[in-house]
Amino acid sequence: MRERQQIGMSVIRQSLRPVPEVDWRALGKRYFNLSLYYRHTFGGETWKISVDGGFHCPNADGTISRFGCTFCNIASFSPSRRYDQPASVAEQIRRAIDNFKKRRSIDRFIAYFQPGTNTYAPLPVLKAMFSEAVTVPGVVGLAIGTRPDCLPPEVLDFLAELSQKIWLSVEIGLQSAHDATLRRINRGHTFEDFRQAVWACAARNLRVCAHIMFGLPGETPEMMLGTIAALADLPIHAVKIHNLYVARDTALAKIYAAGMYRPLEQHEYAELVVTALERLSPAIVIERLTAETSDEYLIAPDWCRDKSGTLRRIQQLLDERDTYQGKLWEQTAGNVAAASRDSETGRSV
Repeated sequence: MRERQQIGMSVIRQSLRPVPEVDWRALGKRYFNLSLYYRHTFGGETWKISVDGGFHCPNADGTISRFGCTFCNIASFSPSRRYDQPASVAEQIRRAIDNFKKRRSIDRFIAYFQPGTNTYAPLPVLKAMFSEAVTVPGVVGLAIGTRPDCLPPEVLDFLAELSQKIWLSVEIGLQSAHDATLRRINRGHTFEDFRQAVWACAARNLRVCAHIMFGLPGETPEMMLGTIAALADLPIHAVKIHNLYVARDTALAKIYAAGMYRPLEQHEYAELVVTALERLSPAIVIERLTAETSDEYLIAPDWCRDKSGTLRRIQQLLDERDTYQGKLWEQTAGNVAAASRDSETGRSV
């Protein structure tokens, strides 16, 4: 354990050290946004293309649970799950590229395996699908969305091998660092599962993007920021922050209808995001700051329809306070041990 901690701290120092070539503060930015990172990494404007590999989820197919996460309706954020079976991986990517090029002059794309758990399949299936994606002209990288309990060594070894040939990011859903919350929303994994998955990725030099949510049932602002503190102790390369919304045909929708859940207001969410940014390493790429969904599926909050307004509010608060990502990071990183407590008390695991 001590050896792993020593190796781990070395990895943290290297992976979280601000990238000198991307002095985003000198460019007048308040945080290290994804667009800037892509331009630096790929030499120009780069866009993500959502790809549906038809993967299922062990938390909904009976392996772990048959009910899934309380908030999840995959069709609410993935158009491909609202219609017929999607085309082949290559065809999905080619169609998306053609549509993008009709509107913008872009020739660099990330194939983002988004819906479902995209490492939840036999290794030969994963090899065939990901290999197919990288053969499409214009694809400069892969982003693979998954769960922390679906990254066995043989899959990670393959991803590490693939990452030697093309840019690759493993996007791992955490949502909260509090086990009490994870049980409440029926995630089917623990924070320790996430932590072990991140270290396993780090041991193979794999880039990790963590997904977290603000506004989960039962969580206080202190708990949400506790999740941010927990990330400070891990070799995370990027973060996506989402506001929890209520989608139809979910367990959360029933809880909301019963008056047992109140979503965050837009101003509350913006305040939390700004405070979180101050506590994240300046080297972490901020891939997302708000969630979005289809009007067809959204129940609440109404402000979730106003993505641009939410982003403007976050930027306004950053400017008003003259603050920025990483302003309090060293303080946060130094207090990680104090933040590691039993989640039943309302603190980070």
